[in-house]
Amino acid sequence: MHHMDAKTAICLLINFLILVGGLWFFCRNLVKKTFQKRRDGIVEDLERADAARKEAEESNANLQRDNERNSELISGIIAQAEEQSERTLAASAEAAERDSKKITDRAAAEEDEFRGNMLQRVSTETVSRVADLTNEVLKLDEFADARQKLIERYIEKIKDLIVVQQSDILNMNELKKLKVKVSSAEPLTDEEMETLNRVIRESFISCENEVNADLVGGVSIKIGDTVYDGSLTHQLDRISQDIRSNTAAADTESKNITNAIAERLEKTHAEVDVYQTGKVISVSDGICHISGLSDVMSGEMLEFPGGLRGMVQDLQKDNVGCVLMGPFQHIQEGDTVRRTGRIMEVPVGEALIGRVVDAMGNPIDGMGPINTTEFRPVESPAPSVVDRKSVSVPLQTGLKAIDALIPIGRGQRELIIGDRQTGKTAIALDTIINQKGQNVICVYVAIGQKESTVAGVVDKLRSHGAMDYTIVVSASAFEPAPMLYIAPYSGCAMAEYFMYQGKDVLIIYDDLSKQAVAYREISLLLHRPPGREAYPGDVFYLHSRLLERAARLRPECGGGSITALPIIETQAGDISAYIPTNVISITDGQIFLESDLFYSGIRPAVNVGLSVSRVGGSAQIGAMRQVAGRLRMDLAQYRELASFSQFGSDLDKATRDTLNRGAHMTEILKQNQYSPMPASEQVVIIFAGAEGFTDDVELKDIARFERELIEYVKVSNPDILETIAGGKKMPAELVTRLKGVIAEFKQSF
Repeated sequence: MHHMDAKTAICLLINFLILVGGLWFFCRNLVKKTFQKRRDGIVEDLERADAARKEAEESNANLQRDNERNSELISGIIAQAEEQSERTLAASAEAAERDSKKITDRAAAEEDEFRGNMLQRVSTETVSRVADLTNEVLKLDEFADARQKLIERYIEKIKDLIVVQQSDILNMNELKKLKVKVSSAEPLTDEEMETLNRVIRESFISCENEVNADLVGGVSIKIGDTVYDGSLTHQLDRISQDIRSNTAAADTESKNITNAIAERLEKTHAEVDVYQTGKVISVSDGICHISGLSDVMSGEMLEFPGGLRGMVQDLQKDNVGCVLMGPFQHIQEGDTVRRTGRIMEVPVGEALIGRVVDAMGNPIDGMGPINTTEFRPVESPAPSVVDRKSVSVPLQTGLKAIDALIPIGRGQRELIIGDRQTGKTAIALDTIINQKGQNVICVYVAIGQKESTVAGVVDKLRSHGAMDYTIVVSASAFEPAPMLYIAPYSGCAMAEYFMYQGKDVLIIYDDLSKQAVAYREISLLLHRPPGREAYPGDVFYLHSRLLERAARLRPECGGGSITALPIIETQAGDISAYIPTNVISITDGQIFLESDLFYSGIRPAVNVGLSVSRVGGSAQIGAMRQVAGRLRMDLAQYRELASFSQFGSDLDKATRDTLNRGAHMTEILKQNQYSPMPASEQVVIIFAGAEGFTDDVELKDIARFERELIEYVKVSNPDILETIAGGKKMPAELVTRLKGVIAEFKQSF
């Protein structure tokens, strides 16, 4: 058993060893596989790590290269930016310097103007104050001897000054007496009074003496309305008034105002001022009635307190009617009015060109004073017939419909008439703009318009460079009626200055309807009897004496010209009203603008049938007269046929052709505002239409056809335009050549 146990134990041991060996082998393979897989994984990880390291190194190298390139690029950009910045800064600095200079100059100008105004105001106030103090000082007893000597000198001079006026003769004849009043600061001695009586009796009757201490010194004699004033108070008052009105040489930089007054008194103390005075009876609505002023002239300029000016309009037996040129609220009954002895006048000259002024010639554009010393009366006689020359030089408006059909010549008066908002002012402005480079000075008179409207006109003219040769006279709607009444005459006076200098002038009156209304208001306030439509009987003369001043002068008389384009506004197209018929009969033709044409898109809306120029083809260049000869008749025929053709559709070929040609010519004559066209270009396009080259062009393409044709002729055959602009008729060979050029262009259109 023990033997069996040993064998069994050996077997078990062998089996155990076999099992252990098997387990070892199995575990070994398992461990080997496990660690092999782990090792392979580690190896792969190491390989991947190595590859990643190499890739990272390569990326770092690339990144370093990119950084280097970026650094170079950034450096270049920075350098370029610095260079550009330097250029920009330099340009900005230059622009800033220019702007700064402009601002500085403007500020300096404003400062100078402000300083000048302040100096003038301070000087004026100082002089007035010193004059008042001088007035008081001269009343002291210390100056008694000087005052007595002044009276003696006055009595010596009065013998040569007293003149018998027409009004004095009338008073002596009718009233058998003449009032003479002698005022003196102190009682006159018997000897002095006897001397004065003897002097006055030679022409007048005896006089009375009144002591007036306010005269300070000297004597003042009033004979009728005429004053012979030799008082110190009057001299001091005139000094103050002269300085206030800038008519005296005011020494604004004087360190000693008293010395300045003393010097002035030294020169004037022995002089006697002779003038006529009157008293305000009533004042309202810009009209003043004055007593006295017996020898005043019609149209004379009067001087009111505060520097206000007025113009004499009515001469009655016992009073004078005067229109006031400016604010009159400070004028009261009893105020003294003084004659100036001058007819109403306005400043004229080259200094007004480019400026906007009121009806009295005062600047209202904020550009400072107008430096001119020349004046012309607002009312002056028209040139006589023998001084005039026939109208033969064209004044181009730049508008095809007018230059071709209703030509205007230099020295002509052509009326622009139509309802409101039909383009009347547009034609006038286009005409002004078209005068650029034509050596024509323009005057635009705005009557009764809004200030904003006038400002828009001035801005438009300035944007087209037309203010370089234009004067704008504005009497706006808010101003009193006398300013609206006088504005056209003021503008005409400014234009006449240049005409008599031998220059050509274009003047626009926009519009005379408002002037007629203002004159009607003045006349009714002056108690003149109303007539047709409440206008006074002389309203025709109002416009005729204005428009007759437009003329072309003979070379012996200066050779200049004034071309007048008055504007009249109609009511519902009624050209048979009072004012329109008046002005039509005065002018040399009219351009009638029709509302229906305007609203249908035909602009300028010229009614060819009612418009006419009595100068005719003599105011056209030869080529225009040649191509536009039948244009008026063709258009009139077209419009007549067009009005009948709407009632039937069965038309013969000739009628259809006429309607087609007329429609195309009407389209050709259309023109945009502010785009005037030279006469030579007008001839080319009108010639193309008249010869039938546009008959098969669509109406909507006419504007493009015109634009491209003109450009084509300018580029390919500029000599054609130069020849046409010469003013002569086109010879046959030029007509043939122009037809060929248009035919060539049409092939490529």
